[in-house]
Amino acid sequence: MRLRIVLTGDELRPREDAFLPRLTGNILWLHRLLRRPLAAATGLEVQALAWDPGTAQGAAGFDTPGFYAAAGATPDTAGWVGLFDAPTLPREAASMLAAPFAEAAVVIGFELAEVQKRLLSQLGVPWVDLNIHPIRFGPDLFFALQTGHPGILAGLAAHHAEDASFEPWADWLAAAAIKQPVAPPIEESVLVVGQTEVDRSLIAGGRLLDLRDVADAFHRVVGPAARVLFRPHPYNPDGFGLHELGLPRTRIRVAEDNAYLLLAQDAVESVVGVSSSLVEEARFFGKRGIFLGPPPFRIAPTRAALGP
Repeated sequence: MRLRIVLTGDELRPREDAFLPRLTGNILWLHRLLRRPLAAATGLEVQALAWDPGTAQGAAGFDTPGFYAAAGATPDTAGWVGLFDAPTLPREAASMLAAPFAEAAVVIGFELAEVQKRLLSQLGVPWVDLNIHPIRFGPDLFFALQTGHPGILAGLAAHHAEDASFEPWADWLAAAAIKQPVAPPIEESVLVVGQTEVDRSLIAGGRLLDLRDVADAFHRVVGPAARVLFRPHPYNPDGFGLHELGLPRTRIRVAEDNAYLLLAQDAVESVVGVSSSLVEEARFFGKRGIFLGPPPFRIAPTRAALGP
């Protein structure tokens, strides 16, 4: 058996507008970024695996259309949503998904689907999943890493960024906000944040959530009389279900200002969303962050709190 390292991602995810690969570019980018140091550190071949067709530049191809057919899923975004966290798969589909990892020493992925991680764990193949870290107000973006392997976790622990790493950047933004007054002034204590319509962090129970799916929790958090400030996502300017919750329009004010400028406002006490990273970031601005859906990340505040 010739062991190798496989760099991949969610090769099941199509584009929203067509049944075509969405993450192939990210997978090939990750392969170019990491292939040299991984090969030097391990002496192993480093292979990319992506949706086929469209897998140029030396990547192995996965038969995504064939997998959808074997899984009995529609070849579209709805089919991907249903497969993303599927607890089981038909035998033929599971065999197809497992086959490329038969001789993998480790799998490193960009935004792996939960069904991929579950299958790799069942196969006994160590995996590392890379996502864009939810704390995004610093000078650059970097990865949040997840793994089910205790040994890999122990090796990565020394590089874990604790909360103290981010606090100076939040303070810098909060200070800059003093020089950028918002007009009209913010008086609302609750900031509700919208999201894109299709996002892996919104998948629960085989479907995509929006604010309508968490209406009861929303009303408990907001209360019967409070006015809310709504910040729509730049890629989804509609209400993300907010206007279907029975809240009078007079209690909603839409703000297009920079989201971090809004987080820095003294009047804002709570930041509410389904699974937005802004909810995770709120605490760095002295606000209470309230997830109405499952938090997409569970970032340990200290290295001592890490777990697989």
